[in-house]
Amino acid sequence: MAVPTPASATSSLRDTRCMICDTRDQDREVYAMNFSPDDLNAHVFSARRLPDRLHYRMVRCGRCGLLRSDPILGEAELSRLYGDSQFTYAAEAEYTGATYVEYLKTALPLVRERGRIMEIGCGSGFFLARALGEGFREAWGVEPSVAAVDHADPRVKPNIRIGLYDRATFAPEQFDIICAFQILDHAPDPAGMLRACHEHLRPGGVALFINHDAGALSARLLGELSPIVDVEHTVLFDQGTMRRLFEACGFRVHDVFSVKNTYPLQYWAKMTPLPGALKAAAQSVLSATGLGRIPIALKAGNLGAIAVKA
Repeated sequence: MAVPTPASATSSLRDTRCMICDTRDQDREVYAMNFSPDDLNAHVFSARRLPDRLHYRMVRCGRCGLLRSDPILGEAELSRLYGDSQFTYAAEAEYTGATYVEYLKTALPLVRERGRIMEIGCGSGFFLARALGEGFREAWGVEPSVAAVDHADPRVKPNIRIGLYDRATFAPEQFDIICAFQILDHAPDPAGMLRACHEHLRPGGVALFINHDAGALSARLLGELSPIVDVEHTVLFDQGTMRRLFEACGFRVHDVFSVKNTYPLQYWAKMTPLPGALKAAAQSVLSATGLGRIPIALKAGNLGAIAVKA
């Protein structure tokens, strides 16, 4: 396994603006930044790692309430870190894919034709392979992690483009539906991502996005201890700000909703904000007894949006 490469201590941080209000003059600091660029490496940017409590300075817009990181690493540095990230979630992929396909089915009545589906941040393509089973003729993906793409299903691997997604990734009006799961809140420019989706969708095309919910009870109760307060997250939406951003980027929002995820008990225990020793003990007991393999469905602080290209 390659040794994770630290970010340079001279890595430049860039200021951000509220992508809904296009301003930063009414920002209120919520959390102070608690790391230096030397703390960052490819492991920190690997999906579904153990929470390590690193986060940028986070501010809340006084106009719309959007919670975002400010400043953040530049796009080139983020691209390198995500590109070198490790494939660490094979065990959870079966459960994750099943959850996402259920929400895909709720969006399918809006899809005019099951021609081309595209997923941003598709990892090993586990969702795309399932989407082919729902009748789509072609499945395409974009994924920065080389290690994840190396594990891709051969049915979809040739159609995965390696790198960060932007409007130059595809020609306009290519897809009937675009999906992104736990990706929008990682994007260096979430508004730019949605505008690119709008351009790449065919007329009447559908967007299905799922990401963390800053307005969920767990996030509000845990505050800075919540696993979603994390250096990978450039922005954290609630249902209101999610809707407003989609509308600002030219979409007609069909629905914004709470998401129920199903994972083994072992995974839920891993993600809890318990002290390290207590978490390790719980993990050991769950593994030894086999209880950790029991699937549990919870509304654990995610939201989804289904929107149509207006």
